[in-house]
Amino acid sequence: MGQSRVIASILGAGLVVMLLFSVDLWRNRSAEKAQFDFTGATRPTEYRESPARGAANPAAVMYEYADFSCTHCADFQAVLSRILAKYPNEARIVWKDFPFLSQSSKDAAVAARCAAQQGKFWEYQNWLFANQGDFSPSALLEGAARLGLDEARFTECRSDDTIPALVERDFAEGRALGITETPTLVIGGVALVGAQPFEEVERVLMPFLSNGN
Repeated sequence: MGQSRVIASILGAGLVVMLLFSVDLWRNRSAEKAQFDFTGATRPTEYRESPARGAANPAAVMYEYADFSCTHCADFQAVLSRILAKYPNEARIVWKDFPFLSQSSKDAAVAARCAAQQGKFWEYQNWLFANQGDFSPSALLEGAARLGLDEARFTECRSDDTIPALVERDFAEGRALGITETPTLVIGGVALVGAQPFEEVERVLMPFLSNGN
């Protein structure tokens, strides 16, 4: 009987420790920022093919690692649009494919890259986020048609092996940086994990704008 109480006490203490750890983990994830080590060779990179919008010569570049199947990524777009609207000459957003949720996520990422070849990445991005749940080949083609894309060219592009390689390059870069969730917004040496509010993104952004870095 006494032994049972001791075991129960030990288990109870263990549960308390686990609970405290879980609360701390939740607090860390939902709050402020995660620090990544960008001192090595791997850093977020804007490639020639990277979809980007905002200032041409920005004081701050925000790298958005996202998945088209991620509902929080869809919600986060409104915050990023507000940032660009408020700082049109200072801030720039570079899209980074991080399709980790499903094969459909990868298919959507490839389709968006094909839309980019016709100058409609951001429009197609909006369509994908508004139509989450069905990224079948026919649905992806329907999105292209709705935006007035050349459907034959779009279909041919989706069969091009070089396009998935662009998606995989972003994904591998994110993994190398330690990214595991979407959306993750990297600004300098700071990573904001999750769909953070406008005020938090602006708070992290401000030192870069003030210093002109």
